[in-house]
Amino acid sequence: MATSLRSVRDKLGVQPGKLFIRGEWIDAGDERFEQIHPATNEVMTSFIEAGQSGVDRAVAAAREAFDKGPWPRMPAQDRKRILQPIIERIYAAEEELAQLQTLDNGIPYKFSRGSRVSGKAAADIFDHYAGWCDKITGETYPRFSSDSNMHYLSFREPVGVAAAILAFNAPLAMFAIKVGAALASGCTVIVKPSEYTNLAVERLAKILASSDVPPGVFNFITGGARTGTALVTHPGVDKISFTGSAAAGEQIMSTSGRNMKRLSLELGGKSAGVVFPDARSVPAAARTLMGLCSTFLSGQICSTPSRAIVHRSVLDEFVQHASEQVKTVRFGDPFDPATNAAPIISKRQVARVLGYIDSGKREGATLCFGGDTPGGELSHGNWINPALFIDVRNDMTIAREEIFGPVLSVIPFDSEDEAIAIANDSEYGLAGCVFTTDITRAFRVARAIRSGSIGINGYASSPHSPMGGIRRSGIGREGGYAAIEAFTELKTVVLNLDV
Repeated sequence: MATSLRSVRDKLGVQPGKLFIRGEWIDAGDERFEQIHPATNEVMTSFIEAGQSGVDRAVAAAREAFDKGPWPRMPAQDRKRILQPIIERIYAAEEELAQLQTLDNGIPYKFSRGSRVSGKAAADIFDHYAGWCDKITGETYPRFSSDSNMHYLSFREPVGVAAAILAFNAPLAMFAIKVGAALASGCTVIVKPSEYTNLAVERLAKILASSDVPPGVFNFITGGARTGTALVTHPGVDKISFTGSAAAGEQIMSTSGRNMKRLSLELGGKSAGVVFPDARSVPAAARTLMGLCSTFLSGQICSTPSRAIVHRSVLDEFVQHASEQVKTVRFGDPFDPATNAAPIISKRQVARVLGYIDSGKREGATLCFGGDTPGGELSHGNWINPALFIDVRNDMTIAREEIFGPVLSVIPFDSEDEAIAIANDSEYGLAGCVFTTDITRAFRVARAIRSGSIGINGYASSPHSPMGGIRRSGIGREGGYAAIEAFTELKTVVLNLDV
């Protein structure tokens, strides 16, 4: 085949992966598994399936570091001074990190290097959380009654051993979001990347391994579902921060109840992009919504608005410009500057997405374009031509379930109330956006849609603002002080001054 990524792999010096536990790189676990690149289905390297034995070792290290080590009890200024050089090292390695991330999941290199999922963004996110070290505070409460001289104070204390489980689509940013907040809060951490994307996270782990973070405070393990299950069910883990599917999140909730683990679950989405006829530019709204599904990560982002709820009066215009946008999509070598779309992460997911496309046609939606796989040299990779469905009802499978691929469903509406009702008629509630120049309407609709985040005339997440969902989109929030709250417990101290 013409396209191969082995030369990039070799140039980066990729080696079989190891685990980092208790301050040491070790080659121990149940077995090894291969990491396959989705653009070519070539083997990049192999990683360790940590399994129960590897998880036991990592949890024991993190447990000891939390229960006996200095990190949770360290003065805030000292903890911040240890984290600060890590930020600079991430900045220094951002080019290599971007290359490794592209070698992980096939995101076009130009996006891996220069977007909100880049190495530079990861450094910025880590920097944001390191800045919280000396700003984590409790409260004092006024004397409640004259019957006693009791005074009440609250303190935020680290929750304990945290398991950070990452999704495949944005390993760099996700690492910084979870690990940065956990370490700033005084927790000890075990991070497990997706089994599909280990290279970039391993490089970040090496940066932390070379830092002054005490042994056992940070641990890195790899593996698939078996290792993930061992980690989330381990009695020595106090907190789970997970990003992934709703089905996996439900299993974690079910098993975590056995010892009341604290949970942050950022799960799936079926977000709505509502386009009113007074949008600043219907063509721009169409290109934005179609582009989020067809380029970048090809719809493999949980916050992607995969339902376009479009006013009937501008429906034809919307479809026309969505069709024009797809003509700009370029598949191929992810390191080629012309490539602007990512492959689907696995063959299994390709089959799943194609199954949804078949269900859309079977249930009566009209496929305007796409929904098939390209031939030729691209047939070796996990590519799907972006699909647009019209004549979609909100009770169809393609409008109800998260597809996680390049599929946009267009649902017409006639009134504002109908648009809100369609948007809210979902098991999910992660994100969404509203396109209108009427600021009163924009605010009214944004407040009325039941979702964790809503954008007006655009949407993007940021590390200093909360991100998360309702319903099947998860529980808890990441971003800003909400993340610090998620990695801490609130303790109340009662002081009797009459004694």
